[in-house]
Amino acid sequence: MGNFFRRMSIGSRLALIIGLVAIAAFVALSWGLSSSSARALREQATNSMQQQTQQFTDSVTLFDQSLQQQSARFLKLFQTDELAPPFVLNIDRTMEINARQTPLLMDQRGVLNMDTQRVDDFTRRTGTPVTIFARTGDDFVRVNTSLKNDQGARAVGTLLDRSGASYRALMEDRVYSGLATLFGTPYITRYEPIHDAQGRVIGASFIGVDITADLKNFESRVRSLTIGENGYFMIVDADNGNVLAGGENEGASLRDVSDVEGTPAFAPIFQGQKGLFEYQLANTEHARRTTYFMQYPDWHWVVTATAINADIDDRIAAARNRFLLIALGLALAAALGVYFMMRRSLSSPLARVQGMAGHLANGDLRQRLDSQRKDEIGSLVGAMNGIGDGLRDIVSRVRQSVESIGHASSEIASGNMDLSRRTESQAASLEQTAASIEELTATVRQNTERARQGDTMAGEVVASAREGQQRLGRAMTTLKDLDATASKMSDIIATIDGIAFQTNLLALNASVEAARAGAHGRGFTVVADEVRRLAIRCSEASADIGHLIRHTIEEVTTGNAHMQQSGAQIEEITTRMESLSVIVTEISRASEEQLEGIEQVSSALASLDETTQHNAALVEQSAAASGHLDEQARKLSEVVQVFHMPA
Repeated sequence: MGNFFRRMSIGSRLALIIGLVAIAAFVALSWGLSSSSARALREQATNSMQQQTQQFTDSVTLFDQSLQQQSARFLKLFQTDELAPPFVLNIDRTMEINARQTPLLMDQRGVLNMDTQRVDDFTRRTGTPVTIFARTGDDFVRVNTSLKNDQGARAVGTLLDRSGASYRALMEDRVYSGLATLFGTPYITRYEPIHDAQGRVIGASFIGVDITADLKNFESRVRSLTIGENGYFMIVDADNGNVLAGGENEGASLRDVSDVEGTPAFAPIFQGQKGLFEYQLANTEHARRTTYFMQYPDWHWVVTATAINADIDDRIAAARNRFLLIALGLALAAALGVYFMMRRSLSSPLARVQGMAGHLANGDLRQRLDSQRKDEIGSLVGAMNGIGDGLRDIVSRVRQSVESIGHASSEIASGNMDLSRRTESQAASLEQTAASIEELTATVRQNTERARQGDTMAGEVVASAREGQQRLGRAMTTLKDLDATASKMSDIIATIDGIAFQTNLLALNASVEAARAGAHGRGFTVVADEVRRLAIRCSEASADIGHLIRHTIEEVTTGNAHMQQSGAQIEEITTRMESLSVIVTEISRASEEQLEGIEQVSSALASLDETTQHNAALVEQSAAASGHLDEQARKLSEVVQVFHMPA
């Protein structure tokens, strides 16, 4: 398949591709239309079920309203012709009816209990049965009626069912009307309360309109209604689920029908007013179904419309098949049209271009194509003509260039020989320069190391000078403290000298006083003399100590002055040594930078020497390539001779 496709012409390929794309597009379009049609058909079926169900329910509503109006007219006629208000209920007087004691209900014409002539006359005239109820407590008992049971007996003496809607309406003093089946006969019934003069509910009147024939018409109509081919309608009793008419379950209860999962299939119709649901029955033909239902609570009916899903699916499949056939036909027609158009407008011109390309491939540059088209094919023809013109120009230039290359290759070979000699000379010079740089590098490295050592020694000298300066400062501080201490000692000696002087005066005064005392003061005189001599010795000693202290203070002052001068000189030496250390550091850094630069120059010279050696090898290769180029130029000249140029 792949080889066949590759052997096809471009026009055929394009036609095939476009045809396949068209088929895919039409199929996709038809599939989309069929999907849309499927949704539309399902919606149409659903709408049809809803509309027909609504129409049927509306007709039942109209019929119900008509019958209610008719029952109201008949009951009004009965009340007018046969009853004569006001009414009275006498609970003290009773009448036994079918073994039940019933209170007497009376009007102006008499007692209504079992006055059968009134009800029978009305029934004979209108054909509608009537009943009269009398209230007894919270119940309503039938006291008169024209309605008879299956045995022909009148249905009297029985109570109105308390669970019925009619009972609730009468207890609330309201009228009730609705469908009821009495003794197997369907009636539209109407109950109206009977009031006494005070407006109290004391009884009720009833009338029933027989609708047996009408219901049969409704049932026949339901049986005739269909949804699609196999769909149907049903009337279902909302109380017991019995199918009253229509469908395959007529006469049976839908509450007993289960789906494939075993759950009640029709449970939704008994749980809501209206709705749509889908289910699948078990062991039944056309099991998948969709049902729409609507409640009619006045008659306790549920009207349902059931569609068989298979009918809708068949219609959907038929519509999809029609769309697919139409799409396939349109796609084939489009593909054939595209094929012939491509063959005429693409394949034929491309064949001419292919022929010209073959001539160009064989070296025939004399071919040209004529075309008046302005589309891509015209551009392609122009491009092929341009290729031919370009090839002719290229071949012409190549022939000229081959000759030029031959001459140039000879000149390149000569230049390469001269360049080789110069490269060798340059390599020798670079070797000498590299040796000189090596010697310079060693010298600079030695200077750098010495500068680094000098920097270290200068730093040590500066550190020692700073330490001596600190010690000198501490000595100067000690001398200042000693000077202060000597001053304090001078003050103390002066105090001692003063005390000695005072002691001497006191001793002298004591001697005088002792002399005055005579013999009694002689001992005290001796003591006073000793004290005086001690005071004199103390004064002399303090004078000697003061002289020594003053001499010491003078020496300390002189030493302090010399120490300050030494400190200033050491500070100046330290400052100069620091400057010297900075200079030595800068010299060391400059030497390192110089060493780094010289090493870079040495590396560059080594790289340059390597490059020079490489260039020498390249020169030799270039010489060999020049010879090869000359040989290739000769061969190229032979090759271009195969092209046939126009005259």
